[in-house]
Amino acid sequence: MTKTDLQLYSATDVTNARTKGQIVGWAQGAGTVITIGVVLSLVGWIPTLVIVGGVAFVGYKLFGK
Repeated sequence: MTKTDLQLYSATDVTNARTKGQIVGWAQGAGTVITIGVVLSLVGWIPTLVIVGGVAFVGYKLFGK
């Protein structure tokens, strides 16, 4: 057997990382909603929905099976 350098994290480290991850996720979601709202107000509904739908489709194809 070979010895590996495995770094173990404490429960506090894991909890802090999880909390920070949730905060970053909320910030990203809020930024996305604000950005879509600004684009929607400037461009209009139909072009924005077409663009968002296209981005979602490409994302699905790239990250899907």
